[in-house]
Amino acid sequence: AAAVAAAGLAGAAPATAAAPPAWCVERGPLAARTMPHTIDIAECDLRGRVVTGEGGLTATVPRDGTSVAAHSLRTDGAAELRIEVDDRASQIVISTRSVRAPHGRPRDVRAPLDACKDGRYRAQPSKWPKGATVEWRYHPGGTGRPDTTVAAGVSNAVNAHTDCRSDKQFNPPPNVYEKHIGESAQPPNLTDGAACGRRDGVNVFGWLAMAGAEENVLAATCSWFAGPTTVETDMALQTQGHEWWSGEGTCPQGAFATTAVATHEAGHVLGLSHVEGLGRSKLTMAPSIGPCDDGPSTLGKGDYDGLIALYGAR
Repeated sequence: AAAVAAAGLAGAAPATAAAPPAWCVERGPLAARTMPHTIDIAECDLRGRVVTGEGGLTATVPRDGTSVAAHSLRTDGAAELRIEVDDRASQIVISTRSVRAPHGRPRDVRAPLDACKDGRYRAQPSKWPKGATVEWRYHPGGTGRPDTTVAAGVSNAVNAHTDCRSDKQFNPPPNVYEKHIGESAQPPNLTDGAACGRRDGVNVFGWLAMAGAEENVLAATCSWFAGPTTVETDMALQTQGHEWWSGEGTCPQGAFATTAVATHEAGHVLGLSHVEGLGRSKLTMAPSIGPCDDGPSTLGKGDYDGLIALYGAR
């Protein structure tokens, strides 16, 4: 009987691996909208692949065990894409969302809430360790612009700069710090299409010619994290197709306030997501910024409350 069974096994057809799902194509970017929210790596290994989310926001799925969160700010809204890689569970979880505000920060549809009283915020799934100093380098991107406006935006977020108090600062500030450690010859770790690339271990903030991005993209920030801890962030402001205002003198028509955009993006660096709703259009983390709008340079109550929730007080 044993011999018969062995003979039967020997003659059986070899097992074949299950075919990958139709959405798991072999080449090219994958659209998040065509894929399930949770993906079994054994079914489709996305590590190293490019995924495109809402609003054209794109990121490379990390291979090194980290996860990535991408944010873009546009003239008419914002988009988010989060790709969480769990090697232990052999799963990848993808979530994406997009918010559009056709007229930038609309003020004629509904009166926005007072930013000094609006405590709304949304946090990302990761942050820097409490008390950490985020060291970053500046990349001028061939613009010749000094680091002052971007550095001011980063400082505004970390040090809770606000118009809500006479001393221009919420107190106590959040328990996180930043340190500008010079220039970088390498650009922020994003592609010319405003896509998050593969992290290189250096936090770079500055200017990038993102010629392949959608025309309305103003800036994009990528954050890589391991578990609940951020390990790297890169911030890129778009040099193509937009005029920028340094804050000095009169704002040129149609230009965007550099410090305001940098403060908003620094909120993403520290772990804040966009706060949606027309009534919240005065908060720094609102999902749109209009031309010559320097209001986001100063934090509202919700922006500050979010940072305190993430880091506690100094």
